[in-house]
Amino acid sequence: MIVRPLPPALLATLPTLLLCGCGLTGGDFPSLAPRPAETPRIIASPSESVPPSLSDEERSALKADLAREQQTFAATMQEVAVTRAALGKLLQAPDVSRQGSQAWSAAQMALSRFDLARTPLGSIDVRLVSLLRLTEDLAATDPDRIAVAKLAEEVATAVAAAQRTMDSALKRLG
Repeated sequence: MIVRPLPPALLATLPTLLLCGCGLTGGDFPSLAPRPAETPRIIASPSESVPPSLSDEERSALKADLAREQQTFAATMQEVAVTRAALGKLLQAPDVSRQGSQAWSAAQMALSRFDLARTPLGSIDVRLVSLLRLTEDLAATDPDRIAVAKLAEEVATAVAAAQRTMDSALKRLG
């Protein structure tokens, strides 16, 4: 195949022809107008006058879950109180801070029993998260929301108190 050079007259008009093509309007050229995805959408929220509520099934399940957690919490708090009292008595011994002593060993065992007794508090706290999420959109005056929030606050307070007991016992035991 033999390639021949373009005639000089055609070479001189080539830039002009190329520039004329850029100036054409119409045709199937892409538009520079905003695309639908680039246009902001306004999404209307549901009416504020209708408060969210739970279905009858959700409400009965919530009440059952709340009752179970309240019973578990009450039983756990009884056990925590008993083991806390026993630990407190043993921590009063004069040689409790001397590692290896009879009093120190007894207090260590009581501390382990107390730690075991307080363990369910963390589980209750975790399970209450789903109940809090279920009721968070309800009206602030909704009795179910109030009951769940109250129990969650009581559990959080109990967890903090149990941790303070552990910390002070560990400090006393050295």
